[in-house]
Amino acid sequence: MQIKGHKLIEASPAECYRALTDSATLVKTMPGLKAMTETEEGKYQAQLEMGVAAIKGRYQGVMAIEDAVPNMSYRLVMEGQGPGGFVSVNMQVRFDEYDPGCDVIYEGEAKVGGTVAGVGQRMLSGVATFIVNQFFNNVSREVKNLAISSQSETVE
Repeated sequence: MQIKGHKLIEASPAECYRALTDSATLVKTMPGLKAMTETEEGKYQAQLEMGVAAIKGRYQGVMAIEDAVPNMSYRLVMEGQGPGGFVSVNMQVRFDEYDPGCDVIYEGEAKVGGTVAGVGQRMLSGVATFIVNQFFNNVSREVKNLAISSQSETVE
């Protein structure tokens, strides 16, 4: 399944890159992500809870940020398994400056197997799109909140 899109965020590419590579921000903004533990630089063990039809459950996996070019791009590689099967994601993420912020562009592929695959391509694609949109909306809010709090700290 192809995953492709972009999100305009009113923050600099540096702020967006920082948010999308910070484990605390990811746990706060990624739907279903319960914990991330760094095992080495840019690599994490992750716990995810998802609840879609027959694939409800807790999923364990690994996530890595590879080929990172700070404030410009990275490749996100994820693999996970749970009661409904497995998922594997390989996605390029790019940060392009635009006025007044950043265009976060993502493109890649997700592979699923087991019961998850039995749900059907159309449903999985719709669920993936929903989760990705929810995630980027949460990231956008979080980046704005961080900017507001840092501005108020500067004023004090």
